[in-house]
Amino acid sequence: MNLKIEKRQLEDGVTLFALSGRIALGRESADIEPEVIAALKEGAKLIVLDLARVSHIDSTGIGIMAYCFGKVTQASAGFRVASAQDNVLAVFRVTRLDHVVPFFPDVDSALQNSGRLV
Repeated sequence: MNLKIEKRQLEDGVTLFALSGRIALGRESADIEPEVIAALKEGAKLIVLDLARVSHIDSTGIGIMAYCFGKVTQASAGFRVASAQDNVLAVFRVTRLDHVVPFFPDVDSALQNSGRLV
């Protein structure tokens, strides 16, 4: 399944990206970075990536997530990942990116608090 990106502007400078499909080597995955950068240019203060419908992530996807986290941090904005399913979350744990990027069990939690998914 190709990657699909749905962008929603929420209140108070929050941008939510709902991703579905595979975040892997390929053209569609490269679309994540410019979408995040555009949201920052539009004034986003918090970017939340909803991974509930992501079925697979590979090392390319991990690199994209790390790059986006770095760009958002440089812009003094917040970056959170929500709803990563077991197989996707396992890749983040193996790479230890889950110790750097805040993960939340669902979008509501990502929007409401600053705790991390353990």
